[in-house]
Amino acid sequence: MAATSPQEKTEQPTGKRINEARQRGQIPKSRDLTAVSILLVGGLTIYGCGDLIYERFSALLKMLWSREAFTNPGFLTGSDLPVKLVVSIFVMLGPIMGGILVAAILLNLTQIKGFIFSAKAINISLSNLNPITGLKRLVSLRSLIELTKSVFKLSIIGYVVYSVLWGERSTLIELSGSEVSDILRITGVLGIKILMHVCAMMLGLSLLDFVYQKWQTRKDLMMTRQEVKEEHKQTEGNPQVKSRIRSLQRALARKRMLSKVPKASVVITNPTHYAVALMYKPGMEAPTVVAKGVDFLARRIISLGRKHGVPIVQNPPLARALYKQVKLEESIPVNLYRAVAKILAYIYQQKQAMRRNQNG
Repeated sequence: MAATSPQEKTEQPTGKRINEARQRGQIPKSRDLTAVSILLVGGLTIYGCGDLIYERFSALLKMLWSREAFTNPGFLTGSDLPVKLVVSIFVMLGPIMGGILVAAILLNLTQIKGFIFSAKAINISLSNLNPITGLKRLVSLRSLIELTKSVFKLSIIGYVVYSVLWGERSTLIELSGSEVSDILRITGVLGIKILMHVCAMMLGLSLLDFVYQKWQTRKDLMMTRQEVKEEHKQTEGNPQVKSRIRSLQRALARKRMLSKVPKASVVITNPTHYAVALMYKPGMEAPTVVAKGVDFLARRIISLGRKHGVPIVQNPPLARALYKQVKLEESIPVNLYRAVAKILAYIYQQKQAMRRNQNG
């Protein structure tokens, strides 16, 4: 199997890259699906409000073509005529425009999964004005695919219109001698029929186009391995730097711990593999572990203890138990009270004996 190049986009886009693409307005969206939905809603609204539109339009024509409009010089400039015109146009077009607006908003929100405003999507880029760049886009595979889709859609629409009109050819021939109202009614029915057939065909293609747009957008956002590594460094931090920081933190913590060994009451050892420094002062509920370590760190604790005169007591079982059961700066558990108390009592007795010998 051939090895993939580090520059090949073989990695899936990360969440950060997808979010950045959304902020740029790079979102999978099918314009065809939105257009078909708007066309369908607009056509159904016109069909549903057909009687209202016809009545309003007829009344408007009668008013403008009435005898009074031609004989009364002030009729067209009357104070209420502009208002009537605006009201009539709003009543006729309002439901259509409102339905189209709602459909467009809902379809876009559904496709992009929420509302997003991206100023970057409308920024003017000088590269877009470069004729060479435009020529490359014109002869690209994506342009060829879009051209094929457009030709296919036009072919489908042409076929649907032709098949519907051919099937109703006898009805169309009879319209030559019909009344205007009948002509409008029949053509309206034919228009809705054509619209339904076209929308039915285009809806399926639009859904496929939406799937294609999602796939294409995902493909455009694919990343190389180097890009994934760089993004990981930016979000999580450079692994080498983080390792160095953790090493420094451990060193500082170890230094703070060792600084407390000279003040410890006793260091319990095993005899060199484990070392636990305990501190106990009058008034404390229980002795506290101030330092502990194994191997090298244990030897370091023992060395510091001897240097500062801290008693060193060998008790392997107790040293292992303290190391495993008690964390730093924690008091010893109840089950170790007796064993630790014996050691502290022995140390106290030794110190008392030394003081008596010095005084005597």
